[in-house]
Amino acid sequence: MSSRGINPLITQNRLLSQARTRTRNGSASMAAAMAQSGSSNKNNALVDALKKRGGKDSLSEADQSQKNAYTVIEKTAGNIKKHAEKLLSWPEKSVDEMTDEEKAAYKKNVADEISSLVTDYNDMITGMENAGGKVNEVYLSQMRGYFKNAQKQLAELGITEDKKGKLVFDREKLESAEVSKIKETLGKKGTFIDDIGKRAENVLDNAKTNLAVLNKNQYAGNYTYNRYGSDIFDALFQGSKYNNMG
Repeated sequence: MSSRGINPLITQNRLLSQARTRTRNGSASMAAAMAQSGSSNKNNALVDALKKRGGKDSLSEADQSQKNAYTVIEKTAGNIKKHAEKLLSWPEKSVDEMTDEEKAAYKKNVADEISSLVTDYNDMITGMENAGGKVNEVYLSQMRGYFKNAQKQLAELGITEDKKGKLVFDREKLESAEVSKIKETLGKKGTFIDDIGKRAENVLDNAKTNLAVLNKNQYAGNYTYNRYGSDIFDALFQGSKYNNMG
């Protein structure tokens, strides 16, 4: 992708990351306010106010749908990173040094990992489609591009794509392939596995920052944070200000 195409993506993720930082700082201020208040009545009032103005009901239906989608994306993208790391690190020996038993074990381990990866990949794709947005569109296009670049080699190992862009895995086909072919296609830098593992890290970061923004909206309700605290604290703590270092 050209630098012209990626710069807006980087900028948006930086802005979302800043929002996530402000969310953490706002949450810390809230905890400090409750800890400093010696009155259980005031603490109860704060909890009641947050329940009334925060929580699941404070999000619109569209925002709740976004939160659900990004929760799935966060989990599955993290899993894909782990799958890729394992596949790239196996086997410990070179293929020529492996015994028949070691080769059989390697094939089984790879098949197990690919089976789980395919499930996570498909769930991640669904989550990104449900979440929508330009950033997810870019990542989806990249993921599918990685598959197309390796489509022939992946098909030889039983990994194909259906009409909806989801992966399909034929375990028997992979386990009947040569170990050298499996390593060459699934276990080296620059392969499909390496590419989606790296991109999954970006997808994960994007999911986390979006969830941070959505969570802030959910628990902040209609009041606003500023560098001194939030207006709900003024109402509950008789105008006291609590410093927010964000």
